[in-house]
This record gives sequence, C-alpha cells and structure tokens, in this order.
Amino acid sequence: MSSTTVEFMPQSTETTGGRRPEGVSVDSGAPNTGHPSSEVPVGKKRRNLTAAYKIRVLETIKSLKDEGGPSIGSYLRKEGLYYAAVRKWEKQYERGDLSGAHTKSKGKAAGSLQLENNKLRRKLASTEKQLEQSKIIIDIQKKISKLLGIEQPEFDETTYELKSPNSQKKSL
Repeated sequence: MSSTTVEFMPQSTETTGGRRPEGVSVDSGAPNTGHPSSEVPVGKKRRNLTAAYKIRVLETIKSLKDEGGPSIGSYLRKEGLYYAAVRKWEKQYERGDLSGAHTKSKGKAAGSLQLENNKLRRKLASTEKQLEQSKIIIDIQKKISKLLGIEQPEFDETTYELKSPNSQKKSL
C-alpha cells in the first residue's frame, strides 16, 4: 500500500492572476480568519453630462463624419459613450431640447406633475358632482317647504347672506 503524504503549505501572500494576495483580508493585511469581509465594494458614480458637453460631442462627431474614416468609433470608445446615446442627443438637438438654456430642474419631474394634474382633475370632477347633488337636494327641500307651508329664509346670492322671512325692509 502506498501512503499519501500531505504536506502543510502555509498560506502564500502571492497574487494569482491580478487578484488580491490569497488568504489576506483587505482590511488589515492579516490572514483571513473565515469571517465574512466587511468590505463594501465601491460603485461607480453615474456621470451627469451637461448639455454643453453633449453639443461638443455632437460637433466633434459631425467633423469626424466630414473627414470620413473609422475614427468615430475610436472617439466614442475614448469618451466612454455609446452611439445610441449620441443618436438620441442628435434627435434632442434637432428638436431644440438640448439647447442648455433649460436644464432639468431638481424638483418634480414632468411625469409626476402630470400625475398630480390628473389627480387634481379627478378631485375637481368629484367636487363638482357633489355640488350638483347638493343643489338638487336644496331645491327639493325648498319645494317640500312650500308644499308644507313652512317659510324659509331667503338667500341673497349677491351678498351671500340669509334674509329672514319675517324681517321687513325699512324704507326711508
């Protein structure tokens, strides 16, 4: 029988394929103890491209098109842009939406303003319906009061005041 010997190999601090040293945590450089790392990966921050930058890119691409050749693709790679985004900017520029004079406000977006507008229109329609029902009910109450002979105070719509039926206007 052949016996297999296993040699104990200490953890190396060499890198493998461009990674961190094996067995070493990021925080302290000490060997990994088996506990999960508390390292939070740093995410890339999204670029905010200004209208002036977009216009400059469009002008550069236009000049590259005039020259001809495959240099447009290399320019876009260098800038880290996609051609689809540039086409969208071209359409915005042609419509006049990319002038830079009006940039997006940090407040409510146009979609949320439209939603709020629709909500207010529904509320107005509901309130108008309730007002119409109230007018009908008041009209019915007036007719019932006349049938029963109950005197009701009159409402002056010009001054929005009630006039009692017993009070006589004093003439001078």
